[in-house]
Amino acid sequence: MKTVCSLLLLLTSALFMNPIAHAEQCQTLFAGQSIEVGSVCVENDADNVYVTYTTAGDWEMSELHLFVGTDFSQLPTNKKGNPQIGHFPFVASNVGHSYTFTLPLADLAATCSSNFAIAAHAVVGNGISTETAWGEGDRITSQGSWATWFAYQATCPDDDDDEPLTCSNTETGFALGQDTFNSLNVGNANRWGWQLTVVNNESGSTPIYAGAGQNNINNGDYVGDLQYYYSNGTFLATFNAASGYAWNATHLYADDVIVATTAPGQFGNQESFVSPSATSHYVVSIMPADAQVIYVVAHAEVCYIAE
Repeated sequence: MKTVCSLLLLLTSALFMNPIAHAEQCQTLFAGQSIEVGSVCVENDADNVYVTYTTAGDWEMSELHLFVGTDFSQLPTNKKGNPQIGHFPFVASNVGHSYTFTLPLADLAATCSSNFAIAAHAVVGNGISTETAWGEGDRITSQGSWATWFAYQATCPDDDDDEPLTCSNTETGFALGQDTFNSLNVGNANRWGWQLTVVNNESGSTPIYAGAGQNNINNGDYVGDLQYYYSNGTFLATFNAASGYAWNATHLYADDVIVATTAPGQFGNQESFVSPSATSHYVVSIMPADAQVIYVVAHAEVCYIAE
């Protein structure tokens, strides 16, 4: 489990990055004090703080309680110093494997350079047991509850980060996989692209190529990588652009049956960007959850960044 969650932290530290957000920090989400079930990641931009809970494998979140403040003394506690999660200001329920709180800095009476105290609580279950979980940190009180909190230092964006990227050229890109569309008899004979086969508990990375006509990577450009992890019905993926490239949009197919279309708009999962983005993240639930093999097609509208 430790290897799996270490990988999850590695993925989420990249998966939830945003080109305009800064100073991302990830903490392990511990259930029952010692079970690593996921992560809590925090980042900010000039206007907001983003707190993202993510769980792995069979673990899902039924309740979230979050405190974010500029003063630890503001954290709701009883007379013994134990946290009162019912008084935490930010709450969500039945959120599944991933949820992001977007907290305006103005509402927190804070700025993009403020220090924050954060206590991130969750109720998690895996179909067998239900546990209390907290984002890794220091004990809120030395006796009683094992609840924890951690500090986060926000960082203001540079002025240059506010300048939108422009594209000198755009191309279609696909993540490299074991099978081509042609070998699967999907689409017309001129449609290039690949399908990736992933087995349960597999993690990895595969390159993304743009303009690779006839499935010949020598005809195209290496433009980034797809990082992925699949475990017990949950597939996590991130498109990471290489230097000099970004994504105008991404499309992802992930299912336990072979892809039946080459039209990215029909893949079932998509993300578009007003300004080209260096990353694109997906958390996809696979049905049935016990599927041991899944099939993935990752497509991107690639921006060649103008200098």
